[in-house]
Amino acid sequence: MFIRKSALIITLVITTTSCSTTPGDAAYRSNHPNQAADLYKKGAEQGDSLAALKLGLLISNGAVSSKNYGNAIKWFVRACELGRNAGCHNSGNAYEYGQAGAEKNYNKAHEYYTFAAEKGYMQSQYNLGSMYSNQYFKNDIEGLKWMLLANNNANKCLDKPLCQWVKNDPPGHRKKLTDRMSKEQIAKAQQRANEWKTK
Repeated sequence: MFIRKSALIITLVITTTSCSTTPGDAAYRSNHPNQAADLYKKGAEQGDSLAALKLGLLISNGAVSSKNYGNAIKWFVRACELGRNAGCHNSGNAYEYGQAGAEKNYNKAHEYYTFAAEKGYMQSQYNLGSMYSNQYFKNDIEGLKWMLLANNNANKCLDKPLCQWVKNDPPGHRKKLTDRMSKEQIAKAQQRANEWKTK
């Protein structure tokens, strides 16, 4: 259970700390979440990926009703389709844990995490690696590759709590993977991480 909660913390921290302003932010800060949601929805429908993400967060955090705006997963997927890595990550998280109006589906979670991970999104790299660590998918070399890439990204921002968390890996996913692997497999994962390029 701790591992699941840890992965969720990564999702919420990263997606709620954006510096960008979106129509609806002022309404949200003024404690008018429904007005904010209306503005975010309008923006999302017009192609604003950040508005879609913020609407999904309002719904998933219970600030507004999914009856009025749809399930959060709808807006996370929309944000992803519009190119927002955090939208892809939150979609993956929703499918991994069966939250935000999504049914648990490890294949879809893997797909959404991979989309953002391949673009260098540290949180998705970490969560993707954790799926292999937890043996939802059987490829320890691939899992360790993603954990190493997340660790490399975390090294670039250790002044931020989220990066420090990924670096420290409190659930021990890297160790779980390496404990099951031979030296040759670990070397192969390291080689793949070294050769990896952002898409």
